[in-house]
Amino acid sequence: MSLSKANNNVYFAWLKHPRHYLFFKIFFWFWLTIIGTVAALVFLSNITAINAVTNEPLSGPMKKNLIYTAKSVERSVIKHKRSLNEILVHPRLTKRKLLYLSAAQGEDARSNKEVPENIDLSLLNFTQNMSPQVIFTEKYQAFGPVNINVPEGSFYLYEIDINHQPPLLLRFKLMPNWMKIFIAIAASLVLSFVFSRNLIAPINSLKKAAIKLSAGDLTARADIPLNRKDELGVLGRDFNSMANQLELLISSQKRLLADISHELRSPLTRLKMATGLAQMQANEPSQSYLLRIEKEANQLDKMIADVLQVSRLEAKSQALSLQKQSLQVIVDHVINDAQFEAKQNNKQLKVTGSVAVNINCDEALIASALENLLRNAIKYAQHTISITLKHSNAIYIEICDDGSGVPNEQLSKLCEPFFRQSDARDRVSGGTGLGLAIAKNAITAHGGNLVLSNKEQGGLCANITLPLIKE
Repeated sequence: MSLSKANNNVYFAWLKHPRHYLFFKIFFWFWLTIIGTVAALVFLSNITAINAVTNEPLSGPMKKNLIYTAKSVERSVIKHKRSLNEILVHPRLTKRKLLYLSAAQGEDARSNKEVPENIDLSLLNFTQNMSPQVIFTEKYQAFGPVNINVPEGSFYLYEIDINHQPPLLLRFKLMPNWMKIFIAIAASLVLSFVFSRNLIAPINSLKKAAIKLSAGDLTARADIPLNRKDELGVLGRDFNSMANQLELLISSQKRLLADISHELRSPLTRLKMATGLAQMQANEPSQSYLLRIEKEANQLDKMIADVLQVSRLEAKSQALSLQKQSLQVIVDHVINDAQFEAKQNNKQLKVTGSVAVNINCDEALIASALENLLRNAIKYAQHTISITLKHSNAIYIEICDDGSGVPNEQLSKLCEPFFRQSDARDRVSGGTGLGLAIAKNAITAHGGNLVLSNKEQGGLCANITLPLIKE
């Protein structure tokens, strides 16, 4: 019973706070658009002059009353032998609204009251041969005609209602078509634009935050007002909560990795010292094992150093020793070392262009980035590694190999720490997975960008962009 009641409470929760639901916002704005359009039409119909004359057939009690009045006037003239003017000025008729008797000759027309100067009753002449009508003009509303035949001639009776506003629907009908279309379009455009902005703003904010977050910006958050209680507001705050948790987890992971790597250096240093002392006292057969231990210890020491460097670069805590110097000098030193390594592997380096420009950089960090990219290209190239250097509005360095490349879905992951294309975890096939991560973070620390892409003819290209010094 209690479960059923709880379900009913959830089901009818929207009745208590409808503004917290997007469905009702859409429903509300839809009807607001319609109401706004009608309100604009009503307002303009009240202030717009009706320059046309229109008519509709008269029916019902008003028609019967008008016919009765006409017969009464006709009977009074004939039975009591009175003139038409005497009948019209009788108190019984002067208490009524303006009665107008139209004649074939305009000067023979009569009325029971004085007609105001601004009232043009000649507008009724076109209806003389019609059945009783309701005639609408800008200044008055008329009912008639009803034919009256008396000794003085034939007349057409109208009852005039001065300063009477035409019905609302009729005022709409009398408005120019261009005005009705303009009002409908303008009102719907304005209100729809306001609603669309209100609806799309949080969606765009979520989209931008999601793109930044997927690109690695853990500080990205959706800009959602706290007072927004509908589904989009709840979604935005849930997204921000998820981003906060994600930032906390990744930051904790990086901090843990850096702390472990830092703590590993002390026992590793003691291990290397112990290995050195053991080599001094060991016999000849044991030397090969001790040399192997020393080699692995040195490799482990380098890996820990790389992990610490990646952690510092990602955390932006790496102290850069920036100096203004020629990039070409740095590139030449790295290429000279790479040339030697390429020859050892029977591969060739081809260099095109130059970058004889000055930049503010940490020489060791830039050299490390270029060295890691070249070593990666040498490892996976079949025969040739091409290096293209150029500069215009920025510095562009392209390093390409003629290897097999990598699957497109893995390109974005190559610069992640410890990622390897191969499932094998041996150093020959995949290395430690830190070289490209160091290169990307080093280039990013200098305000540049590293993009990896596959060549159409096969092979992987690393495109580096670095900013120039603005003199």
